[in-house]
Amino acid sequence: MTRKLNPYSLRRSFASNCLSKGIPITDVAEWMGHKNIQMTFRIYRHLMPASIGRAARLLNEGLC
Repeated sequence: MTRKLNPYSLRRSFASNCLSKGIPITDVAEWMGHKNIQMTFRIYRHLMPASIGRAARLLNEGLC
């Protein structure tokens, strides 16, 4: 089975790649034209499972 590429799939691929590389969700939401980050988060949150751990590590480093 082959998948057809269309503008929507390219758009989702772009957003997925940005978020998986650590680009802030606020930036991605703006580029995607979403009114707020809730929509972006709802669609792409599965790509950011390590974000809480990363945030905790950065905050901990800042306290030392």
